[in-house]
Amino acid sequence: MAIYTVTITSEDDLNQSWVDSRAPNFSWRFNEEELDDCVQVGEGQWQATYESMEVSSSKTYTYLDMVNGGEATYTLPAGEYGIKP
Repeated sequence: MAIYTVTITSEDDLNQSWVDSRAPNFSWRFNEEELDDCVQVGEGQWQATYESMEVSSSKTYTYLDMVNGGEATYTLPAGEYGIKP
């Protein structure tokens, strides 16, 4: 896993989550929970961090498919996932 630092400007920025279309059923958020946990780098600017997910070799995941019922299984190839767009 790699750690990334992003400049944010509000609590709303900090509370957002994002997905990686290559990794279904996963989502990512910043590590910090409130602006006071972030490093202030300027007037109205803070740094927040997040961790990506690194898969060193193909890995198979199974999850409950709430839309279609049953289970869904997929395999993630080796790579890094969850990089903030």
